[in-house]
Amino acid sequence: MTDSRDSEQIIWLIGMMGSGKSTAGAALSERLGIPLVDTDELVEQACGSTIPELWEREGEPGFRAREHDAVAEASRGSQVVATGGGVVMNDENIVIMRETGVVVFLDVTVPTLTTRVGLGGYRPLLTGGPDLELERIWAEREERYRNAAHHVVDGEGTPEEIADRVVQACGI
Repeated sequence: MTDSRDSEQIIWLIGMMGSGKSTAGAALSERLGIPLVDTDELVEQACGSTIPELWEREGEPGFRAREHDAVAEASRGSQVVATGGGVVMNDENIVIMRETGVVVFLDVTVPTLTTRVGLGGYRPLLTGGPDLELERIWAEREERYRNAAHHVVDGEGTPEEIADRVVQACGI
């Protein structure tokens, strides 16, 4: 991969909720001097409501349709894109991401995810106990993350450490 400042590059960050896509994405964006785009924020801007409100109003199918639109919107220009955790459940999203940039899977253990998610806000998919729900979601998505990614990066550590690993993996 060439230096992102010399050509149009998109670095797509994928992984479970709590894997650090947004926080490591911010550190990576700062380091590379390119914008950070968060697909969840694009969804919220497009629908004029929060993700939990959208989820309540339209359910998962409505959210996933809007998420796909956000992926298509984010597929232009040099930027770091922090995706929603379920972005890989739509094959069309995977095609867009792989064709328009480098896809990096931030791989984090379920115990770490449980700790991180417990620190955040409302997560629509975690209606039961977070640890059991995260185990279930992880089992459902792990193979899709690995297959979608050009690179798998250890997502443990500080945002700056994760950003360093992404830079190294991508050869930037």
